[in-house]
Amino acid sequence: MTRIIRCECGYIARGETDAAVVDDISAHLEADHPALFQAVAREDLLGWIQLE
Repeated sequence: MTRIIRCECGYIARGETDAAVVDDISAHLEADHPALFQAVAREDLLGWIQLE
């Protein structure tokens, strides 16, 4: 089952594993939302995962 994290800007990170989707959203946050990237821990991102 695909895992997704929806960003407030509309970007949707997708991955087949928790690690893959967290890596995807982390790269997006670092590039497009650097302040949020600095404020959110990787453990927090795990809580944002939804199953698609």
